[in-house]
Amino acid sequence: MTESETIRVFIADDFKLLRDVIRLHLERAEDVTVVGEAPDLDDAFELVRILQPDVIIMNDYLPPIDSAHAAALFRAHGFTAVIVIISMHLEPGQIQRSFASGANGFLHKDEIDDCLADGIRLARQGERYLSPKAGVAYGRIQE
Repeated sequence: MTESETIRVFIADDFKLLRDVIRLHLERAEDVTVVGEAPDLDDAFELVRILQPDVIIMNDYLPPIDSAHAAALFRAHGFTAVIVIISMHLEPGQIQRSFASGANGFLHKDEIDDCLADGIRLARQGERYLSPKAGVAYGRIQE
Protein backbone atom coordinates (compact mmCIF):
# COMPACT_ATOMS: atom_id res chain seq x y z
CA MET A 1 0.00 0.00 0.00
CA THR A 2 1.44 3.35 -0.99
CA GLU A 3 0.77 6.61 0.76
CA SER A 4 -1.18 7.84 -2.28
CA GLU A 5 -3.60 4.91 -1.84
CA THR A 6 -4.15 5.71 1.81
CA ILE A 7 -7.39 7.51 2.65
CA ARG A 8 -6.62 10.46 4.92
CA VAL A 9 -9.39 10.93 7.49
CA PHE A 10 -10.22 13.79 9.83
CA ILE A 11 -12.54 13.21 12.82
CA ALA A 12 -14.81 16.04 14.03
CA ASP A 13 -16.81 15.17 17.14
CA ASP A 14 -17.38 16.98 20.41
CA PHE A 15 -16.88 13.80 22.51
CA LYS A 16 -13.24 12.79 22.91
CA LEU A 17 -14.19 9.23 23.81
CA LEU A 18 -16.01 8.79 20.51
CA ARG A 19 -13.11 10.35 18.60
CA ASP A 20 -10.83 7.81 20.31
CA VAL A 21 -13.14 4.90 19.43
CA ILE A 22 -13.32 5.99 15.79
CA ARG A 23 -9.53 6.42 15.64
CA LEU A 24 -8.91 2.98 17.17
CA HIS A 25 -11.35 1.39 14.77
CA LEU A 26 -9.84 3.07 11.71
CA GLU A 27 -6.30 2.14 12.74
CA ARG A 28 -7.28 -1.47 11.94
CA ALA A 29 -7.88 -0.55 8.29
CA GLU A 30 -4.69 -0.76 6.24
CA ASP A 31 -5.85 1.82 3.70
CA VAL A 32 -7.00 4.50 6.19
CA THR A 33 -4.98 6.89 8.32
CA VAL A 34 -6.37 9.46 10.75
CA VAL A 35 -4.59 12.77 10.16
CA GLY A 36 -6.33 14.89 12.79
CA GLU A 37 -9.34 15.57 14.93
CA ALA A 38 -11.31 18.45 16.45
CA PRO A 39 -14.06 18.91 19.05
CA ASP A 40 -15.87 21.80 17.35
CA LEU A 41 -16.51 23.55 14.06
CA ASP A 42 -13.91 26.32 14.44
CA ASP A 43 -11.05 23.92 15.17
CA ALA A 44 -12.26 21.55 12.45
CA PHE A 45 -12.27 24.33 9.82
CA GLU A 46 -8.76 25.43 10.70
CA LEU A 47 -7.31 21.91 10.80
CA VAL A 48 -9.09 20.68 7.68
CA ARG A 49 -7.74 23.71 5.83
CA ILE A 50 -4.20 22.83 6.93
CA LEU A 51 -4.34 19.03 6.73
CA GLN A 52 -6.44 18.65 3.53
CA PRO A 53 -7.94 15.23 4.42
CA ASP A 54 -9.75 13.07 1.89
CA VAL A 55 -12.62 12.36 4.29
CA ILE A 56 -14.20 14.21 7.21
CA ILE A 57 -16.09 12.07 9.71
CA MET A 58 -18.45 14.42 11.49
CA ASN A 59 -20.86 14.05 14.39
CA ASP A 60 -24.46 15.05 13.66
CA TYR A 61 -23.90 18.02 15.97
CA LEU A 62 -20.60 19.86 15.69
CA PRO A 63 -20.71 22.74 18.15
CA PRO A 64 -22.22 25.19 17.59
CA ILE A 65 -24.34 23.83 14.67
CA ASP A 66 -25.79 20.62 13.27
CA SER A 67 -24.01 18.54 10.66
CA ALA A 68 -26.17 19.68 7.74
CA HIS A 69 -25.19 23.30 8.35
CA ALA A 70 -21.57 22.31 8.96
CA ALA A 71 -21.43 20.32 5.71
CA ALA A 72 -22.87 23.29 3.83
CA LEU A 73 -20.21 25.57 5.35
CA PHE A 74 -17.40 23.19 4.38
CA ARG A 75 -18.73 23.12 0.81
CA ALA A 76 -19.27 26.90 0.68
CA HIS A 77 -15.63 27.40 1.66
CA GLY A 78 -14.41 25.12 -1.11
CA PHE A 79 -13.46 22.06 0.92
CA THR A 80 -13.66 18.99 -1.31
CA ALA A 81 -13.22 16.25 1.30
CA VAL A 82 -15.90 13.57 1.41
CA ILE A 83 -18.14 14.13 4.45
CA VAL A 84 -19.53 11.18 6.39
CA ILE A 85 -21.98 11.96 9.20
CA ILE A 86 -22.32 9.73 12.26
CA SER A 87 -25.33 9.99 14.54
CA MET A 88 -27.22 8.30 17.35
CA HIS A 89 -30.41 9.75 15.89
CA LEU A 90 -31.81 8.63 12.57
CA GLU A 91 -34.38 11.27 11.80
CA PRO A 92 -35.06 10.99 8.05
CA GLY A 93 -35.25 14.77 7.57
CA GLN A 94 -31.79 15.23 9.10
CA ILE A 95 -30.36 12.61 6.77
CA GLN A 96 -32.00 14.30 3.79
CA ARG A 97 -30.76 17.76 4.88
CA SER A 98 -27.25 16.39 5.36
CA PHE A 99 -27.13 15.00 1.82
CA ALA A 100 -28.66 18.16 0.39
CA SER A 101 -25.95 20.18 2.19
CA GLY A 102 -23.06 18.20 0.77
CA ALA A 103 -22.62 15.11 2.96
CA ASN A 104 -21.66 11.93 1.14
CA GLY A 105 -22.52 9.36 3.80
CA PHE A 106 -24.58 8.86 6.95
CA LEU A 107 -24.36 6.11 9.53
CA HIS A 108 -25.65 5.21 12.96
CA LYS A 109 -23.07 5.26 15.76
CA ASP A 110 -23.97 1.67 16.66
CA GLU A 111 -22.67 0.63 13.24
CA ILE A 112 -19.19 2.15 13.47
CA ASP A 113 -17.48 -1.21 13.96
CA ASP A 114 -19.32 -2.87 11.10
CA CYS A 115 -19.69 -0.08 8.56
CA LEU A 116 -17.39 2.91 9.02
CA ALA A 117 -14.33 1.84 7.02
CA ASP A 118 -16.41 0.46 4.15
CA GLY A 119 -18.66 3.53 4.24
CA ILE A 120 -15.63 5.79 3.95
CA ARG A 121 -14.32 3.79 0.99
CA LEU A 122 -17.66 3.80 -0.84
CA ALA A 123 -18.32 7.50 -0.22
CA ARG A 124 -14.79 8.32 -1.39
CA GLN A 125 -15.52 6.44 -4.62
CA GLY A 126 -18.42 8.79 -5.25
CA GLU A 127 -21.27 6.67 -3.93
CA ARG A 128 -23.83 8.05 -1.51
CA TYR A 129 -23.41 5.82 1.53
CA LEU A 130 -26.08 4.91 4.07
CA SER A 131 -25.41 2.36 6.79
CA PRO A 132 -28.13 -0.29 7.16
CA LYS A 133 -29.93 1.48 10.03
CA ALA A 134 -29.64 4.87 8.31
CA GLY A 135 -30.92 3.32 5.09
CA VAL A 136 -34.04 2.01 6.82
CA ALA A 137 -34.69 5.42 8.41
CA TYR A 138 -34.06 7.30 5.16
CA GLY A 139 -36.30 4.91 3.27
CA ARG A 140 -39.25 6.10 5.34
CA ILE A 141 -39.29 9.44 3.54
CA GLN A 142 -39.04 7.73 0.17
CA GLU A 143 -42.35 5.86 0.70
